[in-house]
Amino acid sequence: MVTTEDARWLAGYLRKLVSTRPAAWAGTEMTLSQLIALHIISARAPMTLMALSDALGTRPPATCAMVDRLARAGLVRRTPDPEDLRRVLLAVTGTAAQMLGKIDPDTARRLQAILKTMGSAAQRVLTEVLKDTARRLAR
Repeated sequence: MVTTEDARWLAGYLRKLVSTRPAAWAGTEMTLSQLIALHIISARAPMTLMALSDALGTRPPATCAMVDRLARAGLVRRTPDPEDLRRVLLAVTGTAAQMLGKIDPDTARRLQAILKTMGSAAQRVLTEVLKDTARRLAR
């Protein structure tokens, strides 16, 4: 169960990442949504496109287009689901893991633990908060 303290820490951490360390991801031509998606995929892998879409609060076609861009950039790997070959499972690649791993190990572990236990609705709210924060910082 994610506590209020965990959610506040996570929101604060990601806000700080966006505002003070954009160099960690800005050079990759990634959007904030793509960065959040990578963190979610990393925490929940393997996960389906629909599960990612639910977590981000985006429509499946938009999520699919985002995953296409991330896959072309070598950051996301798609594999057939061995239990249902109509579905595709998503995981981050070694390149993405290295990029995400640039944060200190304790922070990475805490971030992973929070995202793993956070439900889709909470992840959608967090995504909206972070998008709003990024929009405000861009003004």
